[in-house]
Amino acid sequence: MDSVEPKFLLIDGDDQVLGVCLDADGFFADPGEDMTVELLGCLPTQRLRDHLAGSKRYRQRNPLGLEGLRMLDTAGEPLADFWMSEIIDWRPSRLDPERVDIVALWGFDSPPPRMRHLWERWRVARPDRPNQWAEYGPEDRAEWLTIVRRSNSRRVRQLDHPPGRVYHLEGTHVTDEAAFYLALGEAINGPGGYFGGNLDALDDCLRGRFGARTPFTLIWNDSHVARRSLTRALADAQPYFAIIQTIFAEHDVEVVWR
Repeated sequence: MDSVEPKFLLIDGDDQVLGVCLDADGFFADPGEDMTVELLGCLPTQRLRDHLAGSKRYRQRNPLGLEGLRMLDTAGEPLADFWMSEIIDWRPSRLDPERVDIVALWGFDSPPPRMRHLWERWRVARPDRPNQWAEYGPEDRAEWLTIVRRSNSRRVRQLDHPPGRVYHLEGTHVTDEAAFYLALGEAINGPGGYFGGNLDALDDCLRGRFGARTPFTLIWNDSHVARRSLTRALADAQPYFAIIQTIFAEHDVEVVWR
């Protein structure tokens, strides 16, 4: 059993590990009321052991401050964090008697079951070349963007590239809004990179601390694909593509359309 790599960490509000878990039953779930997840084969820290073994009064006086469940990739690196509430039950693990199975109230941000294939793909191998998302349809691309956002929030942000750089956006597959942000994130920060997931986030990223400092030049190849596809009109009746242009201009980004 010791050779089995853990998939999850239980963490508290101070980002301290409370337990190392081999798997989780109910991790992929559509949002609903009274959701629970069963954490399988958890090796608890002494603090968690004391909490589980203590009386109800002890647990009330010594709260864990349980904050979330951290998903790990197969290399043992953090992939994404998910909200979790209180532990409501536990028992000796059916996987290993030295471990425990823990039942906890689950959060609102669990990945839906239909997206398991994408999360598992990222767990096994993070993107190592551009456009690996391009084979998927709009719904899967949107979830891929969610994984990009959540996985990058776990990483220590590197210094921005200096102003004046030139970035190349490959626009062949930018046929929907998620695809635009995926292509832009890869243009700025490489495969699996993040640089916004909606218009507000794009505006925020262009202010710095997300990999690039303005002014810079963006060479947008096959831009006609996005111009033809990103036509959804927002409140001011401007198409999405036009608003993107405005945001870039406001932040001194020179876009070369190709």
